[in-house]
Amino acid sequence: MNNFPIYDDVGSFPLPEYIDRETFNQFYWTTYKAIINKIDIFEHRGIQNYFINPIISSFKQKLEAGVEIINYPQHMDMYTQFLKPLSDYESQPNLIESNKAIIPEINVIKNFAKDYYEKEGKKLEIKICITGPIDLYIKKHNFTIYKDLALNLSQSINHFIKNSIIDTKYLKTSIIAIDEPSFGFVDIVNINDDDIVDILDKCFNGINSDIDYQIHLHSLKKADVPLQSQRINILTCEYASDKSNVIAKNDLEKYDKFIRVGITRTNIDGIIGETIDKGINWGEIKSIEGTLKLIDSKERIKHCLKDALDHYGGRLKYIGPDCGLSGWGPPEVAHALLKRTREIITEVKKEMISKN
Repeated sequence: MNNFPIYDDVGSFPLPEYIDRETFNQFYWTTYKAIINKIDIFEHRGIQNYFINPIISSFKQKLEAGVEIINYPQHMDMYTQFLKPLSDYESQPNLIESNKAIIPEINVIKNFAKDYYEKEGKKLEIKICITGPIDLYIKKHNFTIYKDLALNLSQSINHFIKNSIIDTKYLKTSIIAIDEPSFGFVDIVNINDDDIVDILDKCFNGINSDIDYQIHLHSLKKADVPLQSQRINILTCEYASDKSNVIAKNDLEKYDKFIRVGITRTNIDGIIGETIDKGINWGEIKSIEGTLKLIDSKERIKHCLKDALDHYGGRLKYIGPDCGLSGWGPPEVAHALLKRTREIITEVKKEMISKN
């Protein structure tokens, strides 16, 4: 089935157990500076151990679990990752110097993909997820948004995107996603919907049209705004954790948009709370075996996927877990969640093929 939804993921992933967050963060910025100063990061032992190896390990976990278009592993805080370079290399308010806007993880994946292609003969596809201009603005300033300042953030995001796109015989950037989890939950003032559309669209100016542009939303309450975007063609939402989080298929058809839905829950804190409410104590949950039991059952994932297919039909283009998996540690637990999701996707796809 050529039009069956594609399996992608949102991004974050638990760090390998041998490295702590503080050490990773330290070497993240060491790597960042090395790249912009054109220093070979693969010759630096500390970078190799505490940045490159964790990124490759996490990427391979996603690959081996069967994710089709893999978001680079996001181990850095989604705000700091972009606001710190913006602060360090700001040429105007909210505008980063174009050659200083990089995603270091992409360099690592590019190197890995070349080796993978030479060994396996298979080309990899990746997804680039970047925190969106509205969320970055709220985090950096406040809820009163001034368009000129926000457009500079969009231009900065545009620089990050352009410097990260890859199209070689062994690796292709297939999806670019801007992450706007606050949109629809918070009230923003001093700006109208048309201006917000302009701010969102500027992120994608001058970028190859054969790439899908996603906006990662947690709520579809204000979906009418990105629906009007000239560049964004995929809306996404947290569906597995909230089956009421939908919009009409007709709305997608009217604006010629598609949707990505989460079919496996990732809100681990909420799932833990539900489990404790059922009388299971924390001691039984906190072990690896206990955490594995928190992953949605195959029956629940299948039901979620079939409901989404029934509701959206051909407008459902991407599926996968809801949001990132940073809370699903250690990494083998996150891998198990991704793998179970893959198994259900394969099973449902086979069922649909057999019916046709």
